[in-house]
Amino acid sequence: MEGKRFEIIEISELSGPMAHIYSVAFDDDDLTLFDHFVEDNQEHEDDIRIMIMRLRVMGNTTGCRSQYFRDNEGAPGDGVVALRQGQMRLYCLRNGNTCIFIGSGGYKSPEIAAYQEDPYLNDRNLLTRKIAAAINKAIIDHDLIVEDDGRLNTTEYLDLHL
Repeated sequence: MEGKRFEIIEISELSGPMAHIYSVAFDDDDLTLFDHFVEDNQEHEDDIRIMIMRLRVMGNTTGCRSQYFRDNEGAPGDGVVALRQGQMRLYCLRNGNTCIFIGSGGYKSPEIAAYQEDPYLNDRNLLTRKIAAAINKAIIDHDLIVEDDGRLNTTEYLDLHL
């Protein structure tokens, strides 16, 4: 199975004293997955704008409270959740109230009952789950330390096995 490396990047425009908001960038890409999410879904700019405002409020005012997310969007216990706005889904790894790693997502048609029915959305969810697995492993192995305030302590790239 081929490996791919990624770096965790803080989104300073969203982070604040209550929570640190991160996304990831693969070593062969200048953009984070969150940047791609915004670019790929420009036709839903109102929903994206609301999602960005909500993330900024989490970073600066409320923290990443569980009620803001739909739980169990990944494998049991992996921490993958969905931030939802209208028909938009943004898959994330939530690590307590002070830290969130933004993965990928997209538009979920009202014609379908579950994201698994849409090949693109399912692919975005699976990618986020793989990233979550790599981050969770790095935390367990102490290669990545999430401080109590949500700051990260690492300088390493993490490996993702695709």
